[in-house]
Amino acid sequence: MKNKILDTLDKLIQQINYHNDKYHSNDNPEITDADFDLLCKEYDEIIKKYPQYQFLERKSVGSKPSNQFQKHNHRKPMGSLINAFTFEDVSEFITRTYKFLSLEKNFKLLFTCEPKIDGLSISLSYYKGNLLNAVTRGDGNTGEIVTENVKTIKDIPHRLKGNYPQFVEIRGEIFMKKNNFEELNKIQLQSGKKIFANARNAAAGSIRQKDLNILKNRKLNFFAFSIGDFTDDFDYKNQVDLLRKFQLMGVKTNNKNIAVHNIKDMKIFYSNIVSVRDKLEYEIDGVVYKVSDKKLQDRLGNLSRAPRWAIAHKLPPEIVETELYGIETQVGRTGALTPVGKLKPVRVGGVLVSNVSLHNEDEISRKDIRVGDIIKIQRAGDVIPQVVEVVKEKRKQNLNIYVPSEVCPSCNNKTHKTENEAIRRCVSGVNCPAQAVEKLKHFVSKNALNIEGLGNKLIEMLYGEGIVRDFSDIFNIKSYKDKLENKEGFGELSVSKLLNSIESKKKITLDRLIYALGIRQIGETNSKLLALNYSSFENFCNEMVMAKDKSSDSFSKLVSIDQIGESIAEDLVIYFNSANNLAIFKKLLNYLNIEKMNNPSINSPYYNKVVVLTGTLKNMSRDEAKQTLQNLGAKVNSSVSKNTDVLIIGDQPGSKAKKAKELNIQIIEEKEWIEIVNGLKTK
Repeated sequence: MKNKILDTLDKLIQQINYHNDKYHSNDNPEITDADFDLLCKEYDEIIKKYPQYQFLERKSVGSKPSNQFQKHNHRKPMGSLINAFTFEDVSEFITRTYKFLSLEKNFKLLFTCEPKIDGLSISLSYYKGNLLNAVTRGDGNTGEIVTENVKTIKDIPHRLKGNYPQFVEIRGEIFMKKNNFEELNKIQLQSGKKIFANARNAAAGSIRQKDLNILKNRKLNFFAFSIGDFTDDFDYKNQVDLLRKFQLMGVKTNNKNIAVHNIKDMKIFYSNIVSVRDKLEYEIDGVVYKVSDKKLQDRLGNLSRAPRWAIAHKLPPEIVETELYGIETQVGRTGALTPVGKLKPVRVGGVLVSNVSLHNEDEISRKDIRVGDIIKIQRAGDVIPQVVEVVKEKRKQNLNIYVPSEVCPSCNNKTHKTENEAIRRCVSGVNCPAQAVEKLKHFVSKNALNIEGLGNKLIEMLYGEGIVRDFSDIFNIKSYKDKLENKEGFGELSVSKLLNSIESKKKITLDRLIYALGIRQIGETNSKLLALNYSSFENFCNEMVMAKDKSSDSFSKLVSIDQIGESIAEDLVIYFNSANNLAIFKKLLNYLNIEKMNNPSINSPYYNKVVVLTGTLKNMSRDEAKQTLQNLGAKVNSSVSKNTDVLIIGDQPGSKAKKAKELNIQIIEEKEWIEIVNGLKTK
């Protein structure tokens, strides 16, 4: 049945592509528009009937891409990487890997070392050897379809060579070589157009270029480095084998990639890359180390946004000198006051920098930073510049010591700095305009409600004019449709798109809503944990209100959730016991359709069960055991409560086992649990 459907789709798409080429490329159609539409409709109806083949969804094709790129959900997320800045960080990564896999120290793990190209991540889908679509990473879950643009890149084959699987997602990096970047900027300058800050921005801007004629003149390149989804007719043993198979299929990989067994060889590779960095044809911003073995990669799994089996070791930052001519204070959505240094613009790491984070007032005092100083700055991590030190020998006389303001620059209310805490905060909450605006920006951001067209500048304008003051006001923007259409930079079409986007976001999953609220210490990972444990927003709110009593079952349940400690619990309780916040929620619920959160349905005895681990495990590490349980649909908590369904015990289980017996909770020994898990794998 499966092959029959795939064959039908393949025949139809071949006919569609043939007639598309005849119409768009050759100006010589062989069938009428009506007949062509019938072919497309037949193909689309099959996809609709069998949603498991949605990855073969037909896209519009023609001589030029549409005015707005279509969105596409990745079959497997495109995560980022954990960063390392020193070899101590790399050593910790290796130690964590051995510990997670419960490997003996004498076990020789194979790692690959790969230069980290500073470009644009892309996922290329090939079906029966033909390039089906190309999708940008986007937010990791959803990207933009840029297939026609990608077809202009010579390094990317339209058809694979040799032995290839029925379907495969090849992932890699699109980049622009240094000489091509310099050439492009010269042309931009001569034409009076925007100068690109660095080669990565040039590559990213080019691949989203709407005019293919412009794109064809921009020279882009590609290296493959990983794989997404693929059919059962493809397999590889390790990263080295995968890259070799890519090459056999006619896909380019970086010839500087090597395999090593220890940190000593990693250091040699890193040192060599640093020494030739300026001589490379392309920009790099680090080295990626990967556990090579595929089976071990599968066991290690992923964190919320990054694989456990890889790490990016950043290259030493470039350090430059410039003048600090002012210090301004920014107010964040949680009330944190952050001093920002205003600089005489300077280029560092390929980017023109005019602001630098000063972190907090204690850091300014420790480094004795004063307005008027000559300072050394570097780009830390990806793009955030930081002060290395003050050049004291160049300090002018009579420069004033920095004195932090004790009032908020936004609302003029008093600020508070807790003892032993570095951050000063404005305690006015949403009554502080800066906090209110930042909370609104966060609420509509990509990983929250993801409302397209509602950017930072528009939020600031809507707040300033009193149109949007809290979350629920966003859904009443339609009342100001005429007013918006008459504003400069707006029009009927753009306002209509904005209102449609707002309307489409009224349906939201619980985890995204929790994240959108912008609660202190609650990021995406914690939002998902909370959503899985409380299922509905009403239940979550009620439990947080009752958790105000630290002796309550509600507080006990909250702190027992894995990764939710007392500090995070207290921030949640404070947030949900605010009368102002509860009033905002009440209004917001009139507009939102919040989907209850459950683990994806899995045929497992641990599906949606609350499981706790205790004692010393012999067969696998605690982290791997947690990962295994989560893969089986379990909610893993850190302590036993009346909500616990199962306690898995290793050697010397301690007080958790005693409490489980008192609460009549099912107790399973590690050996028995491993047998159950192995039995599930064989089914």
